[in-house]
Amino acid sequence: MINAFLLTLGSLMLPAQQSDEVVRLRDGRVLIGTIENQNLDGFDFVAATDGGRLNLVWTDLFPGESERLHEVFGYVNETVMPMVTAQRILLNNGRELIGRVVSETNLLIELRVKDTRTTFAKQLLAAPVEDIEIEAAIVLTAEQFYAERAVQIDASDGMKNYDFAKELEMMFAFEQAKAHFLIASEVAMLADDAPLLSRIDGALAQLEQMIANKEEATALEQIKRLMHRQRFTEAKLELAQYDADFPNAALRGEYLKLSQKFEKEREKSMVNYLRRHWFLRVMAVMRKQALEKTARLDSLMAWVESEAPQIVRQQFVEELVDMHDALDVNMIDELWALRVNYSSNSHTAGYGNGTWILGEERARAGLKETEGEDEQDGKTQQQREMEDRMKRYLDNLKTQQSAAKGDDSEVNPEDWWKAASVTSRLQWLLAYYSEFTGDYQLSSVKFSYCPGCGGLGYLETLEVSPDGSARKRYECSTCHGVQVKRSINFK
Repeated sequence: MINAFLLTLGSLMLPAQQSDEVVRLRDGRVLIGTIENQNLDGFDFVAATDGGRLNLVWTDLFPGESERLHEVFGYVNETVMPMVTAQRILLNNGRELIGRVVSETNLLIELRVKDTRTTFAKQLLAAPVEDIEIEAAIVLTAEQFYAERAVQIDASDGMKNYDFAKELEMMFAFEQAKAHFLIASEVAMLADDAPLLSRIDGALAQLEQMIANKEEATALEQIKRLMHRQRFTEAKLELAQYDADFPNAALRGEYLKLSQKFEKEREKSMVNYLRRHWFLRVMAVMRKQALEKTARLDSLMAWVESEAPQIVRQQFVEELVDMHDALDVNMIDELWALRVNYSSNSHTAGYGNGTWILGEERARAGLKETEGEDEQDGKTQQQREMEDRMKRYLDNLKTQQSAAKGDDSEVNPEDWWKAASVTSRLQWLLAYYSEFTGDYQLSSVKFSYCPGCGGLGYLETLEVSPDGSARKRYECSTCHGVQVKRSINFK
Protein backbone atom coordinates (compact mmCIF):
# COMPACT_ATOMS: atom_id res chain seq x y z
CA MET A 1 0.00 0.00 0.00
CA ILE A 2 1.40 3.39 -0.93
CA ASN A 3 0.60 6.44 1.12
CA ALA A 4 0.30 9.58 -0.98
CA PHE A 5 2.41 12.50 0.13
CA LEU A 6 2.29 15.84 -1.65
CA LEU A 7 5.73 17.26 -2.21
CA THR A 8 5.38 20.90 -3.18
CA LEU A 9 9.05 21.64 -2.77
CA GLY A 10 10.31 22.82 -6.11
CA SER A 11 11.17 25.82 -8.16
CA LEU A 12 9.42 26.85 -11.34
CA MET A 13 11.51 26.17 -14.42
CA LEU A 14 9.37 27.78 -17.10
CA PRO A 15 9.75 27.21 -20.82
CA ALA A 16 11.89 29.73 -22.65
CA GLN A 17 8.98 30.84 -24.83
CA GLN A 18 6.05 31.93 -22.74
CA SER A 19 3.18 34.39 -22.85
CA ASP A 20 2.59 37.11 -20.30
CA GLU A 21 1.52 35.88 -16.87
CA VAL A 22 -0.95 37.60 -14.54
CA VAL A 23 0.27 37.53 -10.94
CA ARG A 24 -1.67 38.76 -7.91
CA LEU A 25 0.30 40.05 -4.94
CA ARG A 26 -0.65 39.90 -1.27
CA ASP A 27 -0.88 43.72 -1.11
CA GLY A 28 -3.63 43.70 -3.77
CA ARG A 29 -1.58 44.65 -6.84
CA VAL A 30 -2.04 42.75 -10.10
CA LEU A 31 1.07 42.40 -12.29
CA ILE A 32 1.30 41.43 -15.96
CA GLY A 33 4.60 40.24 -17.38
CA THR A 34 7.00 37.30 -17.49
CA ILE A 35 8.60 35.14 -14.79
CA GLU A 36 12.36 34.53 -14.83
CA ASN A 37 15.11 33.02 -12.65
CA GLN A 38 12.92 30.87 -10.46
CA ASN A 39 14.37 29.27 -7.33
CA LEU A 40 13.22 27.92 -3.98
CA ASP A 41 12.92 31.42 -2.53
CA GLY A 42 11.00 33.11 -5.35
CA PHE A 43 11.50 34.55 -8.83
CA ASP A 44 12.16 37.68 -10.90
CA PHE A 45 9.13 39.31 -12.52
CA VAL A 46 9.54 41.51 -15.62
CA ALA A 47 6.61 43.88 -16.17
CA ALA A 48 5.11 43.88 -19.68
CA THR A 49 4.37 47.62 -19.63
CA ASP A 50 7.79 49.12 -18.96
CA GLY A 51 10.19 46.19 -18.49
CA GLY A 52 10.56 46.94 -14.80
CA ARG A 53 11.99 44.07 -12.78
CA LEU A 54 10.79 42.91 -9.37
CA ASN A 55 12.37 40.26 -7.17
CA LEU A 56 9.50 38.41 -5.45
CA VAL A 57 9.44 35.64 -2.87
CA TRP A 58 6.61 33.12 -2.93
CA THR A 59 5.12 34.57 0.25
CA ASP A 60 4.65 37.95 -1.53
CA LEU A 61 1.88 36.37 -3.59
CA PHE A 62 -1.81 36.43 -2.81
CA PRO A 63 -2.92 33.31 -0.85
CA GLY A 64 -3.24 30.40 -3.26
CA GLU A 65 -1.35 32.16 -6.07
CA SER A 66 1.89 30.26 -5.48
CA GLU A 67 0.09 26.92 -5.69
CA ARG A 68 -1.75 28.09 -8.82
CA LEU A 69 1.49 28.97 -10.62
CA HIS A 70 3.10 25.69 -9.67
CA GLU A 71 0.09 23.85 -11.08
CA VAL A 72 -0.14 25.96 -14.27
CA PHE A 73 3.42 25.14 -15.21
CA GLY A 74 3.27 21.50 -14.10
CA TYR A 75 5.51 21.64 -11.08
CA VAL A 76 3.23 20.45 -8.33
CA ASN A 77 4.44 16.89 -8.23
CA GLU A 78 2.58 14.15 -6.44
CA THR A 79 5.13 11.68 -5.13
CA VAL A 80 4.98 9.00 -2.48
CA MET A 81 6.64 8.18 0.78
CA PRO A 82 8.64 5.08 -0.19
CA MET A 83 6.96 2.06 1.39
CA VAL A 84 8.29 -1.48 1.76
CA THR A 85 7.13 -4.74 3.28
CA ALA A 86 8.52 -5.47 6.73
CA GLN A 87 7.66 -7.75 9.65
CA ARG A 88 6.10 -6.90 12.99
CA ILE A 89 6.96 -9.15 15.92
CA LEU A 90 5.13 -9.08 19.26
CA LEU A 91 7.02 -10.51 22.24
CA ASN A 92 5.41 -12.00 25.32
CA ASN A 93 6.81 -9.17 27.47
CA GLY A 94 4.65 -6.68 25.52
CA ARG A 95 7.49 -5.34 23.37
CA GLU A 96 6.98 -4.75 19.63
CA LEU A 97 9.77 -5.14 17.07
CA ILE A 98 9.60 -4.00 13.45
CA GLY A 99 12.20 -4.88 10.83
CA ARG A 100 13.10 -7.39 8.14
CA VAL A 101 13.33 -11.09 9.03
CA VAL A 102 16.53 -12.18 7.27
CA SER A 103 16.83 -15.72 8.63
CA GLU A 104 14.73 -18.17 10.61
CA THR A 105 15.24 -21.63 12.11
CA ASN A 106 13.06 -23.86 14.25
CA LEU A 107 14.37 -22.08 17.34
CA LEU A 108 15.63 -18.62 16.34
CA ILE A 109 14.63 -15.56 14.32
CA GLU A 110 17.09 -12.94 13.04
CA LEU A 111 15.69 -9.44 12.51
CA ARG A 112 17.47 -6.63 10.66
CA VAL A 113 16.76 -2.91 11.02
CA LYS A 114 18.99 -0.96 8.62
CA ASP A 115 22.51 -2.20 9.54
CA THR A 116 21.60 -3.68 12.93
CA ARG A 117 20.77 -7.37 13.37
CA THR A 118 19.06 -8.94 16.40
CA THR A 119 18.58 -12.65 17.10
CA PHE A 120 16.05 -13.99 19.63
CA ALA A 121 14.33 -17.25 20.53
CA LYS A 122 10.97 -18.13 18.98
CA GLN A 123 9.63 -19.06 22.39
CA LEU A 124 9.55 -15.34 23.19
CA LEU A 125 6.89 -14.71 20.51
CA ALA A 126 3.44 -13.69 21.73
CA ALA A 127 1.87 -14.02 18.25
CA PRO A 128 2.83 -15.15 14.72
CA VAL A 129 5.10 -12.86 12.73
CA GLU A 130 2.99 -10.36 10.74
CA ASP A 131 3.79 -8.70 7.41
CA ILE A 132 3.14 -4.94 7.31
CA GLU A 133 3.69 -2.01 4.95
CA ILE A 134 5.97 0.63 6.45
CA GLU A 135 8.06 3.62 5.40
CA ALA A 136 11.30 2.39 3.85
CA ALA A 137 13.43 4.80 5.88
CA ILE A 138 12.40 3.04 9.12
CA VAL A 139 13.95 -0.31 8.20
CA LEU A 140 16.33 0.36 5.27
CA THR A 141 19.32 2.58 4.67
CA ALA A 142 19.36 4.60 1.45
CA GLU A 143 21.83 2.13 -0.05
CA GLN A 144 19.69 -0.89 0.88
CA PHE A 145 16.60 0.76 -0.55
CA TYR A 146 18.37 1.58 -3.81
CA ALA A 147 19.79 -1.93 -4.21
CA GLU A 148 16.35 -3.44 -3.63
CA ARG A 149 14.34 -1.16 -5.92
CA ALA A 150 16.75 -0.34 -8.75
CA VAL A 151 16.48 -3.82 -10.29
CA GLN A 152 12.68 -3.37 -10.53
CA ILE A 153 12.84 -0.14 -12.59
CA ASP A 154 12.51 -0.39 -16.38
CA ALA A 155 15.30 1.77 -17.84
CA SER A 156 13.15 2.48 -20.92
CA ASP A 157 10.25 3.95 -18.91
CA GLY A 158 10.81 7.66 -18.32
CA MET A 159 7.96 8.13 -15.85
CA LYS A 160 9.02 5.19 -13.69
CA ASN A 161 12.58 6.51 -13.53
CA TYR A 162 11.23 9.95 -12.63
CA ASP A 163 9.08 8.53 -9.81
CA PHE A 164 11.96 6.38 -8.56
CA ALA A 165 14.24 9.44 -8.52
CA LYS A 166 11.68 11.31 -6.36
CA GLU A 167 11.62 8.36 -3.93
CA LEU A 168 15.42 8.34 -3.80
CA GLU A 169 15.35 12.06 -3.09
CA MET A 170 13.13 11.42 -0.07
CA MET A 171 15.56 8.73 1.10
CA PHE A 172 18.38 11.33 0.84
CA ALA A 173 20.09 9.31 -1.91
CA PHE A 174 20.69 12.50 -3.89
CA GLU A 175 23.37 11.28 -6.31
CA GLN A 176 21.36 8.19 -7.27
CA ALA A 177 18.27 10.37 -7.67
CA LYS A 178 20.16 12.65 -10.06
CA ALA A 179 21.25 9.66 -12.14
CA HIS A 180 17.66 8.46 -12.58
CA PHE A 181 16.40 11.96 -13.38
CA LEU A 182 18.97 12.04 -16.20
CA ILE A 183 17.85 8.60 -17.43
CA ALA A 184 14.25 9.83 -17.40
CA SER A 185 15.32 12.95 -19.30
CA GLU A 186 16.99 10.92 -22.06
CA VAL A 187 13.89 8.75 -22.47
CA ALA A 188 11.62 11.81 -22.51
CA MET A 189 13.74 13.51 -25.21
CA LEU A 190 13.62 10.42 -27.42
CA ALA A 191 9.85 10.25 -26.96
CA ASP A 192 9.48 14.02 -27.42
CA ASP A 193 7.59 14.12 -24.10
CA ALA A 194 7.63 17.87 -23.38
CA PRO A 195 5.52 17.76 -20.18
CA LEU A 196 7.78 15.16 -18.60
CA LEU A 197 10.88 17.08 -19.67
CA SER A 198 9.51 20.20 -17.97
CA ARG A 199 8.90 18.29 -14.76
CA ILE A 200 12.38 16.78 -14.87
CA ASP A 201 13.99 20.20 -15.44
CA GLY A 202 12.21 21.57 -12.39
CA ALA A 203 13.05 18.52 -10.28
CA LEU A 204 16.73 18.64 -11.28
CA ALA A 205 16.96 22.32 -10.40
CA GLN A 206 15.44 21.55 -7.02
CA LEU A 207 17.78 18.60 -6.52
CA GLU A 208 20.87 20.67 -7.37
CA GLN A 209 19.91 23.17 -4.70
CA MET A 210 19.37 20.34 -2.22
CA ILE A 211 22.78 18.88 -3.04
CA ALA A 212 24.41 22.29 -2.73
CA ASN A 213 22.64 22.83 0.59
CA LYS A 214 22.47 19.25 1.78
CA GLU A 215 22.47 20.05 5.49
CA GLU A 216 19.50 22.38 5.10
CA ALA A 217 17.68 19.97 2.79
CA THR A 218 18.17 17.12 5.25
CA ALA A 219 16.75 19.24 8.08
CA LEU A 220 13.71 20.19 6.00
CA GLU A 221 13.07 16.63 4.89
CA GLN A 222 13.26 15.50 8.53
CA ILE A 223 10.59 18.07 9.44
CA LYS A 224 8.38 16.82 6.59
CA ARG A 225 8.75 13.24 7.75
CA LEU A 226 7.84 14.15 11.31
CA MET A 227 4.74 15.98 10.07
CA HIS A 228 3.83 13.06 7.81
CA ARG A 229 4.07 10.72 10.81
CA GLN A 230 1.94 13.18 12.82
CA ARG A 231 4.73 13.84 15.32
CA PHE A 232 4.04 17.55 15.32
CA THR A 233 5.53 18.28 18.74
CA GLU A 234 8.95 17.17 17.47
CA ALA A 235 8.40 18.87 14.12
CA LYS A 236 7.73 22.20 15.84
CA LEU A 237 11.00 21.94 17.75
CA GLU A 238 12.83 21.10 14.52
CA LEU A 239 11.31 24.14 12.78
CA ALA A 240 12.56 26.38 15.56
CA GLN A 241 15.98 24.72 15.42
CA TYR A 242 16.16 25.22 11.64
CA ASP A 243 15.39 28.91 12.04
CA ALA A 244 18.21 29.20 14.58
CA ASP A 245 20.75 27.08 12.67
CA PHE A 246 20.19 28.64 9.23
CA PRO A 247 19.46 32.38 9.63
CA ASN A 248 20.50 33.04 6.00
CA ALA A 249 19.15 29.81 4.57
CA ALA A 250 19.30 29.19 0.84
CA LEU A 251 16.14 27.05 1.19
CA ARG A 252 14.28 29.49 3.39
CA GLY A 253 11.35 29.61 0.98
CA GLU A 254 10.57 25.96 1.70
CA TYR A 255 10.98 26.56 5.43
CA LEU A 256 8.40 29.35 5.23
CA LYS A 257 5.98 27.03 3.40
CA LEU A 258 6.31 24.40 6.11
CA SER A 259 5.87 27.00 8.84
CA GLN A 260 2.74 28.42 7.22
CA LYS A 261 0.98 25.09 6.82
CA PHE A 262 2.15 23.58 10.13
CA GLU A 263 -0.82 24.58 12.30
CA LYS A 264 -3.36 23.68 9.64
CA GLU A 265 -1.81 20.24 9.14
CA ARG A 266 -1.59 19.64 12.88
CA GLU A 267 -5.21 20.63 13.44
CA LYS A 268 -6.38 18.40 10.60
CA SER A 269 -4.41 15.44 11.96
CA MET A 270 -5.75 15.89 15.49
CA VAL A 271 -9.35 16.20 14.29
CA ASN A 272 -8.96 13.04 12.21
CA TYR A 273 -7.47 11.23 15.21
CA LEU A 274 -10.46 12.19 17.34
CA ARG A 275 -12.86 11.11 14.58
CA ARG A 276 -11.24 7.68 14.39
CA HIS A 277 -10.90 7.05 18.11
CA TRP A 278 -13.65 8.90 20.00
CA PHE A 279 -16.23 6.12 19.81
CA LEU A 280 -13.62 3.52 20.84
CA ARG A 281 -12.66 5.56 23.90
CA VAL A 282 -16.30 6.02 24.89
CA MET A 283 -16.84 2.27 24.46
CA ALA A 284 -13.90 1.50 26.75
CA VAL A 285 -15.09 3.90 29.44
CA MET A 286 -18.68 2.64 29.30
CA ARG A 287 -17.65 -1.02 29.27
CA LYS A 288 -16.09 -0.65 32.72
CA GLN A 289 -19.36 0.68 34.10
CA ALA A 290 -21.39 -1.98 32.30
CA LEU A 291 -19.55 -4.62 34.33
CA GLU A 292 -20.78 -3.10 37.61
CA LYS A 293 -23.98 -5.01 38.39
CA THR A 294 -24.68 -3.17 41.64
CA ALA A 295 -24.69 0.35 40.19
CA ARG A 296 -27.59 2.69 40.93
CA LEU A 297 -29.13 4.01 37.71
CA ASP A 298 -29.70 7.57 38.95
CA SER A 299 -26.05 7.88 39.98
CA LEU A 300 -24.94 6.20 36.78
CA MET A 301 -26.90 8.59 34.56
CA ALA A 302 -25.47 11.57 36.42
CA TRP A 303 -21.98 10.14 35.98
CA VAL A 304 -22.50 9.64 32.23
CA GLU A 305 -23.67 13.22 31.77
CA SER A 306 -20.98 14.92 33.88
CA GLU A 307 -17.88 12.80 34.49
CA ALA A 308 -17.64 10.42 31.53
CA PRO A 309 -17.13 13.16 28.88
CA GLN A 310 -14.27 14.61 30.95
CA ILE A 311 -12.62 11.20 31.30
CA VAL A 312 -12.72 10.74 27.52
CA ARG A 313 -11.25 14.19 26.93
CA GLN A 314 -8.46 13.72 29.44
CA GLN A 315 -7.45 10.48 27.71
CA PHE A 316 -7.09 12.36 24.43
CA VAL A 317 -5.01 15.09 26.07
CA GLU A 318 -2.55 12.36 27.08
CA GLU A 319 -2.70 10.48 23.77
CA LEU A 320 -2.13 13.53 21.56
CA VAL A 321 0.97 14.79 23.33
CA ASP A 322 3.09 13.81 20.28
CA MET A 323 0.96 16.16 18.19
CA HIS A 324 0.50 18.98 20.70
CA ASP A 325 2.24 19.12 24.07
CA ALA A 326 0.08 21.98 25.42
CA LEU A 327 -3.38 20.52 24.88
CA ASP A 328 -6.10 20.92 27.48
CA VAL A 329 -9.69 19.72 27.75
CA ASN A 330 -11.10 22.92 26.26
CA MET A 331 -8.93 22.54 23.17
CA ILE A 332 -10.21 18.98 22.77
CA ASP A 333 -13.74 20.43 22.74
CA GLU A 334 -12.80 22.84 19.95
CA LEU A 335 -11.13 20.12 17.88
CA TRP A 336 -14.03 17.69 18.32
CA ALA A 337 -16.47 20.36 17.13
CA LEU A 338 -14.47 20.65 13.88
CA ARG A 339 -15.31 17.05 12.89
CA VAL A 340 -18.43 18.42 11.15
CA ASN A 341 -16.09 19.66 8.40
CA TYR A 342 -15.22 16.05 7.57
CA SER A 343 -17.25 12.96 6.79
CA SER A 344 -18.10 11.21 10.05
CA ASN A 345 -18.81 7.59 10.82
CA SER A 346 -22.34 6.82 11.96
CA HIS A 347 -22.98 4.67 15.03
CA THR A 348 -26.05 3.03 16.51
CA ALA A 349 -26.96 2.22 20.11
CA GLY A 350 -30.21 1.26 21.80
CA TYR A 351 -31.80 1.18 25.25
CA GLY A 352 -33.45 -2.17 24.50
CA ASN A 353 -35.85 -3.45 27.14
CA GLY A 354 -34.47 -0.80 29.50
CA THR A 355 -36.06 2.03 27.49
CA TRP A 356 -38.66 2.56 30.23
CA ILE A 357 -35.94 3.70 32.65
CA LEU A 358 -35.76 6.98 30.70
CA GLY A 359 -39.32 7.81 31.69
CA GLU A 360 -42.23 7.92 29.28
CA GLU A 361 -41.50 11.39 27.88
CA ARG A 362 -37.89 10.70 27.02
CA ALA A 363 -38.54 7.14 25.91
CA ARG A 364 -41.19 8.20 23.36
CA ALA A 365 -39.62 11.52 22.29
CA GLY A 366 -39.66 11.68 18.51
CA LEU A 367 -42.69 9.49 17.89
CA LYS A 368 -45.07 11.06 15.37
CA GLU A 369 -47.96 11.13 17.79
CA THR A 370 -45.98 13.41 20.11
CA GLU A 371 -44.93 15.95 17.46
CA GLY A 372 -45.99 19.47 18.36
CA GLU A 373 -46.53 18.76 22.05
CA ASP A 374 -43.50 20.83 23.03
CA GLU A 375 -45.02 23.88 21.36
CA GLN A 376 -48.50 23.28 22.78
CA ASP A 377 -47.45 23.06 26.43
CA GLY A 378 -45.65 26.42 26.25
CA LYS A 379 -42.65 25.15 28.27
CA THR A 380 -39.02 25.78 27.43
CA GLN A 381 -36.55 22.95 26.93
CA GLN A 382 -34.87 23.86 30.24
CA GLN A 383 -38.21 23.63 32.09
CA ARG A 384 -38.94 20.23 30.59
CA GLU A 385 -35.47 18.96 31.52
CA MET A 386 -35.95 20.21 35.09
CA GLU A 387 -39.33 18.47 35.32
CA ASP A 388 -37.80 15.28 33.97
CA ARG A 389 -35.03 15.36 36.57
CA MET A 390 -37.56 16.02 39.32
CA LYS A 391 -39.72 13.12 38.11
CA ARG A 392 -36.71 10.83 38.15
CA TYR A 393 -35.83 11.99 41.65
CA LEU A 394 -39.37 11.31 42.91
CA ASP A 395 -39.45 7.92 41.19
CA ASN A 396 -36.18 6.97 42.82
CA LEU A 397 -37.40 8.22 46.17
CA LYS A 398 -40.55 6.13 45.81
CA THR A 399 -38.44 3.11 44.93
CA GLN A 400 -36.25 3.59 48.00
CA GLN A 401 -39.32 3.93 50.25
CA SER A 402 -40.83 0.78 48.78
CA ALA A 403 -37.59 -1.08 49.35
CA ALA A 404 -37.45 0.13 52.97
CA LYS A 405 -40.99 -1.22 53.54
CA GLY A 406 -40.11 -4.54 51.92
CA ASP A 407 -42.44 -3.87 49.00
CA ASP A 408 -41.11 -5.91 46.10
CA SER A 409 -44.18 -5.62 43.92
CA GLU A 410 -42.60 -2.99 41.66
CA VAL A 411 -39.57 -3.61 39.49
CA ASN A 412 -37.09 -0.76 39.84
CA PRO A 413 -34.30 0.26 37.41
CA GLU A 414 -31.69 -1.52 39.50
CA ASP A 415 -33.58 -4.80 39.10
CA TRP A 416 -33.45 -4.44 35.32
CA TRP A 417 -29.75 -3.50 35.45
CA LYS A 418 -28.82 -6.56 37.50
CA ALA A 419 -30.78 -8.92 35.26
CA ALA A 420 -29.58 -7.46 31.95
CA SER A 421 -26.59 -8.86 30.07
CA VAL A 422 -23.34 -6.90 29.95
CA THR A 423 -23.97 -6.19 26.25
CA SER A 424 -27.42 -4.77 27.00
CA ARG A 425 -26.04 -2.59 29.78
CA LEU A 426 -23.24 -1.35 27.52
CA GLN A 427 -25.69 -0.49 24.75
CA TRP A 428 -27.89 1.38 27.21
CA LEU A 429 -24.94 3.47 28.44
CA LEU A 430 -23.74 4.21 24.90
CA ALA A 431 -27.20 5.34 23.87
CA TYR A 432 -27.55 7.55 26.95
CA TYR A 433 -24.09 9.06 26.45
CA SER A 434 -24.66 9.86 22.79
CA GLU A 435 -28.12 11.32 23.36
CA PHE A 436 -27.65 13.39 26.51
CA THR A 437 -24.01 14.57 26.79
CA GLY A 438 -23.97 16.69 23.63
CA ASP A 439 -20.78 15.03 22.39
CA TYR A 440 -22.56 13.52 19.40
CA GLN A 441 -25.06 14.77 16.86
CA LEU A 442 -28.18 12.64 16.59
CA SER A 443 -28.94 11.53 13.04
CA SER A 444 -32.21 9.75 13.74
CA VAL A 445 -34.27 8.00 16.42
CA LYS A 446 -35.84 4.62 15.75
CA PHE A 447 -38.53 2.72 17.60
CA SER A 448 -39.66 -0.89 17.71
CA TYR A 449 -42.63 -2.38 19.53
CA CYS A 450 -42.10 -3.89 22.93
CA PRO A 451 -41.72 -7.67 22.45
CA GLY A 452 -43.64 -8.37 25.64
CA CYS A 453 -46.89 -6.61 24.79
CA GLY A 454 -46.57 -5.93 21.08
CA GLY A 455 -46.62 -2.17 21.63
CA LEU A 456 -49.83 -2.04 23.69
CA GLY A 457 -48.17 -1.16 26.97
CA TYR A 458 -50.28 -3.69 28.87
CA LEU A 459 -51.23 -7.34 29.02
CA GLU A 460 -54.76 -8.68 29.33
CA THR A 461 -55.94 -11.72 31.27
CA LEU A 462 -59.33 -13.37 31.38
CA GLU A 463 -60.34 -14.19 34.95
CA VAL A 464 -63.17 -16.69 35.34
CA SER A 465 -65.22 -16.94 38.56
CA PRO A 466 -68.65 -18.33 39.58
CA ASP A 467 -70.02 -14.86 38.95
CA GLY A 468 -68.77 -14.80 35.39
CA SER A 469 -65.63 -13.75 33.59
CA ALA A 470 -63.81 -10.41 33.38
CA ARG A 471 -60.86 -9.08 31.49
CA LYS A 472 -58.13 -7.38 33.49
CA ARG A 473 -55.25 -5.30 32.23
CA TYR A 474 -51.82 -5.30 33.80
CA GLU A 475 -48.96 -2.98 32.93
CA CYS A 476 -46.43 -4.74 30.73
CA SER A 477 -43.54 -5.91 32.89
CA THR A 478 -41.12 -5.46 29.97
CA CYS A 479 -41.82 -1.90 28.77
CA HIS A 480 -43.71 -0.67 31.88
CA GLY A 481 -46.27 1.07 29.72
CA VAL A 482 -43.96 3.03 27.36
CA GLN A 483 -44.81 0.55 24.56
CA VAL A 484 -41.56 0.87 22.59
CA LYS A 485 -37.86 0.17 22.53
CA ARG A 486 -35.75 3.18 21.60
CA SER A 487 -32.52 3.26 19.55
CA ILE A 488 -30.58 6.13 18.03
CA ASN A 489 -28.17 6.80 15.19
CA PHE A 490 -25.47 9.36 15.92
CA LYS A 491 -22.21 10.72 14.56
